[in-house]
Order: sequence, then C-alpha cells, then structure tokens
Amino acid sequence: MLYIPEDLRIYLEIHYDVVNNFIYGVIGQKRIVSDYMVDDENLPDLDSNLTYFPKTYFGDSREGYDVQYFTKNELISDVLKHYDRFLKIVAEESNEMFISSDNNSQ
Repeated sequence: MLYIPEDLRIYLEIHYDVVNNFIYGVIGQKRIVSDYMVDDENLPDLDSNLTYFPKTYFGDSREGYDVQYFTKNELISDVLKHYDRFLKIVAEESNEMFISSDNNSQ
C-alpha cells in the first residue's frame, strides 16, 4: 500500500461488504521545479525547487491525474463519473470473478 501523509491527502470512501470499497482521493503530489524557473525574476516567486499539485488516486490502483485547474463543480462531476463507473463494473456479472473484498480488511 502506498503511504501518503494524512495532511497531503483527502479522500471519499464508500464502504461495501462484498466488493472492494470505492475510493476517490486527491493527494499533494511533489514536483521538482528546475533551477532556472526558481531564479527567473519574471516568473512567480518560488522559495525552493519543490512544489506540489493535486493529483487523484483511486481504490483500484489506476493512475491518477492533475486536477489543479478543476472547478468545484468539475471535481464533483469527476467523483460522480468514477463512482458511476465503479457501480457499472461491480454490477456486471461477467466481472464477478475479478471483484473481491480483500482490501476492505486493511
């Protein structure tokens, strides 16, 4: 399991007994900024070459993406889109053998 400090993440988790829980989260992902960006006087002030951006993560370990430019409504819509996807996958009988509740006991 990926360790992420509590102060750099927030997530929504919907618990289930039979299938893995639905998780949609956002973490503060580290990004290293080049020295020329830090030193350039025409760019926003940076105190160091380390910055963070909000990146999604999911309970099924799919790759997340940058959401820093999402509006509040776009972020809500994104959560609902992924939850709808989750419900369609667990409802599909052909996916039954791939769905478990192994991660819920952690």
